[in-house]
Amino acid sequence: MIYTIFLYQRHTGLLIFDKSFQDTDARNTEMFSSFISAMKTFVSEIVIDSSLDRSNELTNIELSDYIVIITSLPTIKVDLVIITDKEDSKSVNKLIPKLVKFLNNYEQLFLSWDGDREEFDILDHPLTELVLANVKVVRKSLLKQPDQILRSIWAHRKQLTREMIDNLIQERDLFIYRIEKTVNLPRKATMAKSVINLSEKLKDEITYLKYMKELKRLNSEIRDAKFKVNYYLEKIKVSLNEAVKNLGNNPIQSGDFKNAYLNLYSFSTKLKLLNENDWKIYRDMASRLIDKEALTEHELSEIIQNLLKMSSNIDDYLG
Repeated sequence: MIYTIFLYQRHTGLLIFDKSFQDTDARNTEMFSSFISAMKTFVSEIVIDSSLDRSNELTNIELSDYIVIITSLPTIKVDLVIITDKEDSKSVNKLIPKLVKFLNNYEQLFLSWDGDREEFDILDHPLTELVLANVKVVRKSLLKQPDQILRSIWAHRKQLTREMIDNLIQERDLFIYRIEKTVNLPRKATMAKSVINLSEKLKDEITYLKYMKELKRLNSEIRDAKFKVNYYLEKIKVSLNEAVKNLGNNPIQSGDFKNAYLNLYSFSTKLKLLNENDWKIYRDMASRLIDKEALTEHELSEIIQNLLKMSSNIDDYLG
């Protein structure tokens, strides 16, 4: 089967267009994204490699049980790159002339490209139809054997100098240290991506795959934290409205705000995982709410009004 089709600008190595025919499990989105990023980098390096033999129309590079087929389209100054199973290479080679003819019809689009990849969205549907009409697509994923493919990719990469390796290791170790010391989940996820990228350059399969899984876990924690922040945000308003309603004609400082305090405290605790600074504002408000005897009636009333006016849009709290 065909897994992915890439179009690279020949003289710059810039990715113009890509189309995936893979089975992308939503649970593995982060791993798939990191893996494809490594694949794109590898292919881009091949495309701009001055040692690549341009005398032949096709260049085939084997990656474990897969093959990367590179076809030069000099008319539109593009390299067509297809990743497919070895067993399907013959049928893909029959498809390539049709793809070349199709792409050459968009000569002006390619030659006048100004860097906006969205211009090539027009290719998506007809290219997909052309592939499906000529090659049997069985939904599989390159993630079935990521370790084997990574080793195959890295076998084609140029060796780094000892100094470059030491510098990359030092940079990566600093990110790993910071990940362990950081509470903020989005920052941890960003640094995990850096560890993945550096491990890819170092050809360190174990750390690469470890932090792909770590990134998946962190993004799951981010989704969970957002859900809970939203949950406690709603509970704050409900519990405050109940407390105010139960006041009747009694003074505001006689109100029972324990539930509002608990929800506000939990809200600030979960928000701390997503926002490094603003969570402190709500933690302080929770402390003042439970210690209401130390506040004037006006101060307490102002806190309650501010809490009731809190935005219901969780994105407003993420910084």
